[in-house]
Amino acid sequence: MHESSIALSLIDVACEVLRAHGAARASALTVRVGQWSSVVPEALLGAFPACAEGTPLEGARLSIVRVPGVAECPRHGPVELEATRGLRCPLCGAPTPTLLRGDELELDELELA
Repeated sequence: MHESSIALSLIDVACEVLRAHGAARASALTVRVGQWSSVVPEALLGAFPACAEGTPLEGARLSIVRVPGVAECPRHGPVELEATRGLRCPLCGAPTPTLLRGDELELDELELA
């Protein structure tokens, strides 16, 4: 379950933001998780509270925004990928080697307490 290490990394990033803004605590954070990021949002939600214990994010609410995968099809341009088809165009089935969106894992918002 690598989501625990991801939660710890997010907490480190959030603590840096808190220090930069002279804030002591955060009450909520929002994370954008791409469909192709290899992160299981439910596991991240489950790991976060334990990882946040004793940090300025203890008790903070974690929200996850899921980002669908979008790839460049040589024939159809940007297309939203379907997980069941993999990295193939949902319209023509062609391989879509260029992923435009959907592999992100980023701290999007941090609500200071």
